[in-house]
Amino acid sequence: MADELDVWLRGRRVALVSRQRDRLDLTYTEAALAEHQLGTPLLSLSLPLVPQRYTKGRVRPFLDGLLPEGAPRRVAAEDFDLLASDTFGLLRALGRECAGAIIVQPAGDDPPPEPSTLAAEPLDDDELEALVANLRNAPLGTSARVRVSLAGVQEKLVLTRMPDGRWGSPVDGAPSTHILKPELAEYPATVANEAFCMRTARHLGLPAAHVETTSVGGRPLLVVERFDREVAADGTVVRLHQEDLAQATGIPPEKKYQTDGGPSLARIAGVLQSVAAPGAREALLRMVTLNVVVGNGDAHAKNFSLLHHPAGTVDLAPAYDVLSTLQYGDDRLAMYVDDLRRTDRVTGARLLNEAVAWGLGRDRAMQVMTVLLDGLPEATARAREETDNVPDDLGRLVDAQAERLRRTS
Repeated sequence: MADELDVWLRGRRVALVSRQRDRLDLTYTEAALAEHQLGTPLLSLSLPLVPQRYTKGRVRPFLDGLLPEGAPRRVAAEDFDLLASDTFGLLRALGRECAGAIIVQPAGDDPPPEPSTLAAEPLDDDELEALVANLRNAPLGTSARVRVSLAGVQEKLVLTRMPDGRWGSPVDGAPSTHILKPELAEYPATVANEAFCMRTARHLGLPAAHVETTSVGGRPLLVVERFDREVAADGTVVRLHQEDLAQATGIPPEKKYQTDGGPSLARIAGVLQSVAAPGAREALLRMVTLNVVVGNGDAHAKNFSLLHHPAGTVDLAPAYDVLSTLQYGDDRLAMYVDDLRRTDRVTGARLLNEAVAWGLGRDRAMQVMTVLLDGLPEATARAREETDNVPDDLGRLVDAQAERLRRTS
């Protein structure tokens, strides 16, 4: 089998990944070097465009960040007769549909097809139900013709919504447009929980992925519209390049939590200050404030992302994976707030300290927080109206967290 993989971005072959024994290298193509300015974060902030070869220590964290984690990764590896540690082999098997605008495929293969939802294979109700029921054995809905990759440890199904509204399977490199996340049996009402939190974010004016709820085979699911896809009425798709903050900072997925060596909020704010548009740190403060209010302690480095625009500019991506972990008794913070490690101990004063440590002025940070908190009652009321089966105690939890954040001393 080939020991080289082509990396395509926005329809152009931009890099070559090669493997020789345990060595894993990435080299940008001559075409990419000719087309873009040196230093451009073409694939990642951690892999700026240079004519030199990147070696395993820089390459593997980024590539691993494209792949599933935990049990889904182990199952996928077994399906393709690979070791779970075989990053190269897994990308060769799954890389034709990844997060962002990246496509990874064996070197020399034909260029990827023009992305269109019309290329997906329509699913009937029975086929959809079978895919949902079989996620433990076929993570993401992978099969001989469905080669998709998406980070995370939770069971999820990656599908394409076709122009006529039907669901389709993203076969043969067709672009996916939605992620379906089933209810977690061990954590009741996760679908309502996440839908409520995500809708609250949108009603607060935060950029956030659009969500719906549905049921397949009696199992509730959250339907998340991918923010890294733009879909036209005729089915034409534009893949938008993105990377999570673990990839951007060169951190492997297993270190995404700060306690395990992952980046802090201050480090993420520093990244935004150096590469993103003005106001990005304020956008981060809004997201962090929201996460504290709803008790989302699982906001680790892979749950914050950057959007890369073709011109080379970078923005903080919309919010996603916002769910109240505090609702289930987990008060741990994935990234600390002013060195506090428990969600239900964060006060407004400590969050202000954190924002000031990023370089934000205290008065401006206070204004950002106050505007969000003032809008919270209406936002949560609207989110509750739109979401069935929101637990009453989740509403009480949000009220208690908001009151704590109103304390500035």
